[in-house]
Amino acid sequence: MKMKFAFFLIVASLSVPAAALGQTREQEEQACQDDAFRLCPDEIPDEAQVARCMARQKSKLSAACRAIFAQSSRRR
Repeated sequence: MKMKFAFFLIVASLSVPAAALGQTREQEEQACQDDAFRLCPDEIPDEAQVARCMARQKSKLSAACRAIFAQSSRRR
């Protein structure tokens, strides 16, 4: 349960204006959850470390999760 909550926080931090893009946090969680557990399990539950880990491994992310990161980068 703690890991699921930590992952939710990660996705929320990546997607603050997600509603404006027509995506819900749930959709973003679905897009990136498997990637987080597959690529960055040792960083969970530290959301900042997971986000950095996933950003470093952007080329290994699923297409859907990579799109979330690209949107997040454009918003900054």
